[in-house]
Amino acid sequence: MNKTSRLHIHFIIFFFIFFFLLMTFSPATANQEKDSNKAVSIKILKISSVSEISGEQAGEDHVFFILETEWENIHPKQKVEKDKLEGKTDRTMGVGTLAGRKKEKNTEYVEADVAYMVKKLFDHAYLVADGLAYSLHEMTEAVPEGIEISEPFMISKQGEKRKVLFIYSIPESAKNLGFQFLDYEYGHILLPVKDNLEEAKGSGLPPGKVLDQIQSHLVEIAVHSFDFQNTYDDNEAPEGWQYAIVQLSGKSLSGKTVKDIVQIEPTEYTWVAIEGGYLYYAIGGSVTEEGMVRFTPEIFQHQHLAFLVPKSGQIRQLGIRLKNDVFQLNLTDDEPKGPPKTKAKHRDGDVMEVMIFGMRREDGKVIMDLGIQSLTTSGIEIQRKAQFQLVVNDEKISLDDSLTDELLHHPPTPFIIPPKTFVRFELAYETDVSPTSLYFRGYRSEATLNLSDIIIPFEEEK
Repeated sequence: MNKTSRLHIHFIIFFFIFFFLLMTFSPATANQEKDSNKAVSIKILKISSVSEISGEQAGEDHVFFILETEWENIHPKQKVEKDKLEGKTDRTMGVGTLAGRKKEKNTEYVEADVAYMVKKLFDHAYLVADGLAYSLHEMTEAVPEGIEISEPFMISKQGEKRKVLFIYSIPESAKNLGFQFLDYEYGHILLPVKDNLEEAKGSGLPPGKVLDQIQSHLVEIAVHSFDFQNTYDDNEAPEGWQYAIVQLSGKSLSGKTVKDIVQIEPTEYTWVAIEGGYLYYAIGGSVTEEGMVRFTPEIFQHQHLAFLVPKSGQIRQLGIRLKNDVFQLNLTDDEPKGPPKTKAKHRDGDVMEVMIFGMRREDGKVIMDLGIQSLTTSGIEIQRKAQFQLVVNDEKISLDDSLTDELLHHPPTPFIIPPKTFVRFELAYETDVSPTSLYFRGYRSEATLNLSDIIIPFEEEK
């Protein structure tokens, strides 16, 4: 075979590979769907989906959905005084009006453009898929014709157009897609993107299977599923531990005429409770750069939470604290088992009740099995080392932080008891001597709880 023939074959192979990639990943021309409110017109130009962008993977069973749009400022011009226009900025961004003012003599008016501005597109531009809303992905900022999703977006003059490319991470299985732009001042815009728009925006109820759901005056949240995995966010779980990933959706109900986005700090306000009353706060989830899980108004938004839990424990409930209201969502149909019988307890006024369930000795340390029941409507911050001290031969011994943190049932981090909530936990003290009592310093009182009647199982001496 001569050189010319080989080049010809290589060209044909390259052409077919390029054609395949083009058909698979190149943007497809959309139906040029277009809609507008009183101030802006939005047109969808092209759509496409890829598994990665610039080396960034969309994630397991997800794709990056790319939406190319064109925005046009259609806000009517407004009459303003010429002398005010010259050298004075319109601080209302065109929202103010001159209606009702009496025209003064020798005042010259001119028509001026009104800029259309969105403070953060991240708060307003969503892809809706099969009844769930998905926020802009950060990769929107890394591509040509992308945009800073948390910076002001502006179209200055009437008739001015801007092309903007949006990127979303959505399930690969998503069928019905729409573009939802929320604007409480000039009107919302909902555009069809793929297949059925009604199915895309949903019925207003949480889509799919629901394990449990709650509703407050701020938000409605539904739990859909949970599973376990050994790694999360490139971090491998320690031996004896695993990550519990809880899938949920929520919709903001906050606000009246203008709805607000509800944000929750998951590492302080969400937790899972496992069999026996132990509590573990979230270690992460589908959070923003500020570490918040967000729920948009109008349509349910998909999110997930991640928890590090013992492999030996069975998770029963998801806890969520919204201000001083606490909600428990059942993750299984099984009735959760409570703690064992209390062997000693002390009530700290109207703040909390402290309980002792038992103690044991392991490898030169004494481990206390304790619990706290909150009696107040606000969170209780516990200083474990200062508030719980073991008494051995009239000497107070502070707990060992490193030994305590190694326990499967160590106190939650942060050690905050949610309002009206029970939390069980264990503390480790380095001592070979049997303790006589446990000293507790509360917010309303102090107490020394007798341990002499509690039988402590000792390991057999070797």
